[in-house]
Amino acid sequence: MSIHRTHGVVLRTRKMRESSKIVILFTRDYGKISVVARGSLKPKSKFGSSLELFTRSAIIFYKKENRDLHTLSHSEILSPYKQLKRDVVKVAYASVIGEMVERLLPAEQPNRSLYNLLTETLKQIDLANRTQLEVVLSSYELKLLRLIGYGPHLASCVRCGRQVNQGAWFGLISGGLLCRACHDRDLNSVGLSNKALELLRELEAESIASVRERHSSDQYSREVSNLLNSFVRSQVGETAKIKSLDFLERIRDVSYQ
Repeated sequence: MSIHRTHGVVLRTRKMRESSKIVILFTRDYGKISVVARGSLKPKSKFGSSLELFTRSAIIFYKKENRDLHTLSHSEILSPYKQLKRDVVKVAYASVIGEMVERLLPAEQPNRSLYNLLTETLKQIDLANRTQLEVVLSSYELKLLRLIGYGPHLASCVRCGRQVNQGAWFGLISGGLLCRACHDRDLNSVGLSNKALELLRELEAESIASVRERHSSDQYSREVSNLLNSFVRSQVGETAKIKSLDFLERIRDVSYQ
């Protein structure tokens, strides 16, 4: 058993015994890990609030070789994301980004770029007002899908290679843009307005901070959001279904209030 230090974001917790719980974290140096936090449910636990959902903490854990459950020794808060946790709508958006990381990535495969994307997105959700959350999530989805090899092809028609700037379609199965001549070759293609296409490309290319500062929810961001949520569902399948997407879609109209 060896000792390791890193930073990690709490994705999910579940009770293990009367006073302990299992914590799923996505870490900077070790990827997604599961740890036992013994005594963490006691009123005066040494872990305090550092194991709350979506908290970023500095952790020390003991790694058990050839085991998928390790032992947490120490956890200290780095970023509490307090504004996020005070808003049920923000929590719903954060739940989607956390569940996507948990379900789409294998355990204990380091990915520093994805860790940075996760922490930056949580920061932007924390800073955002409700009208900015939709574009933050869409930008995150595009960047995450690109990092794990599911990114849609947006530069040209995924079938024939023609440039597509107007009259675009999006093939949920083909995995990218389709021109007028090719769209009927994907039975799950969706028509895309010109403004939505511009926004889709901008969300992929620009930083999440820039996207948040420049855009608020409107008919085009909703069009892009619906498209990406459908694309995620079509690409990952039922075995990795993102359940929190269903909840988000039921409550997201609240974000306009």
